[in-house]
Formats: sequence, structure tokens, C-alpha cells
Amino acid sequence: MAATAYKHVQGTVNDPTPFPAPNKAHGSYHWTFERLLSASLVPLVGATAVSSVNPILDGILSVAIVAHSHMGFDQILIDYLHPRNWPILGPIAKWTLRVVTGTVLVGVYQFNTNDIGITELIKKGWKA
Repeated sequence: MAATAYKHVQGTVNDPTPFPAPNKAHGSYHWTFERLLSASLVPLVGATAVSSVNPILDGILSVAIVAHSHMGFDQILIDYLHPRNWPILGPIAKWTLRVVTGTVLVGVYQFNTNDIGITELIKKGWKA
């Protein structure tokens, strides 16, 4: 009788926990990509200081900064609002982050193409 009261629980307390299949894209490759992206930001920002205004550098730097920020906030959501513990708020937060990241990418593209660009902004901020 007690087993039928909780229909969402499968098996007994003595059954092993099923683990997902190993996937390097969710582990070591992902971590390595995050570290490489973080390390690449140092020479990219340095290149803005020594080079003239370059739209390709603007684009690469902008996408790298937005990707770095997105991955950082995504890790915060994974740690604190995991869908297993927050079945409603977790997915809402993830989709909100995705929408905000897409919006920021559009805004950065507009800023780089229709305004002074990120490298010129950094130079003006450095001199200010």
C-alpha cells in the first residue's frame, strides 16, 4: 500500500542511483573551453590598447566577453537554481539568461556597427 502512494518514486531504497552516460562535452571539454576563453580575454583586451580601431577585433572581443559572462552566469544557475531542486524557477532562469544573452549580442553588434565600437570605447575609457 505504501509503494502505491508515491507513484513518482521508482524502485526501492536499495536500488542503485542511475547515473547519466559519461559525456566529455559536459565535463572536461566544457571546462577546458571556459579556461581557454578566459585566458584569451587577456591578450584580446591588450590588443585593443596597441592596435588601431579594427571591426574584426571589435567583433571577436565582444563575442568573447558576452560568451564568458554567459558561461559564468550559467554556472551560477546550475549551482543555485538547478532544475532538480527548482523545477519551475530553474528553467525560467535558464531561458531568461539565454534571452538576455541574445539581446546583449544584438546590442553589442549594433554598437560595433553603428557607433564607435568596443575597442574605441575601451580606449576612451582608459584615457578618461
